[in-house]
Amino acid sequence: MKEVALVTYQDYPTLSASDQLLIEPLTEYGIQPVALCWDNPDVDWQQFDAVILRSCWDYPQRAAEFRQWIMRLLEMNVPLYNSPQTVLWNMQKHYLHELEQHGTHIIPTVWMTSSSSPSLRELLETHGWEQAVLKPTIGASGKGVQIVTRENVDQDQLQLDTLLTMGDAMLQPLVEEIRDGELSLVFFRGDFSYAIRKMPGSGSIFVNSAYGGSRVAVDVPSQVVQKAQLILETAMRLTGSPPPLYARVDGVIVDGEFVLMELELIEPGLLMDIAPNHAASHFARVIAEVIGKDR
Repeated sequence: MKEVALVTYQDYPTLSASDQLLIEPLTEYGIQPVALCWDNPDVDWQQFDAVILRSCWDYPQRAAEFRQWIMRLLEMNVPLYNSPQTVLWNMQKHYLHELEQHGTHIIPTVWMTSSSSPSLRELLETHGWEQAVLKPTIGASGKGVQIVTRENVDQDQLQLDTLLTMGDAMLQPLVEEIRDGELSLVFFRGDFSYAIRKMPGSGSIFVNSAYGGSRVAVDVPSQVVQKAQLILETAMRLTGSPPPLYARVDGVIVDGEFVLMELELIEPGLLMDIAPNHAASHFARVIAEVIGKDR
């Protein structure tokens, strides 16, 4: 029986409710899934037919360590998914700027380095933003994300200054359409599988469940699927990588057009426990196909 490592992290070492749905279909393909924390020093990663990043959700707080671990797997020729090149490219949200330069429609963004000392007041006034969203460029699950306003600009300047002591940051206007929900389109090896609408909690813009957000499976128009697929293809050209084993393309509809918010290629929650029944079997089949070709 082949073995696949599904990579987790110390605070949640077992499989998520979504990833637990992979156990039965993988077993039917003769594949034994094993949940392992990415920083476990006792693991021989070379023994696995595939190492698949799943819920390693502490990597933004330990970015340097995580990057070193990815590089070690690359040096050992461990079959990592998604590929090391893809993961390293996707760690910094500067990838959004690269995608924008190649025709992808993203939320307007001001990029700030940790060595800079920007005036939040000037930025908001220059761009005509009454409210904006401040984020670290390495982050996940809404951690470190803050809403800043012209009304509270002096207080919010302190938040910006603090954030820049920890790394680069980005500033985007608050997109009101997020209150209508964020779309997450899931792809396996470049093929669209299903879509989830994530709704923010009452009075919030945050769609993460930790902030009261909710999720539901939805059908999306073909033009939205095509736009998300084009974004994914552009990313693969930029990284020189084949279609990723898994990908989640997150965006909102603004003036009838799909606008990219995040391209999740490292450890996105795939929400298979909310998705249509075929989701886990589709992912398991793709894993089996990849193992059969690569090993």
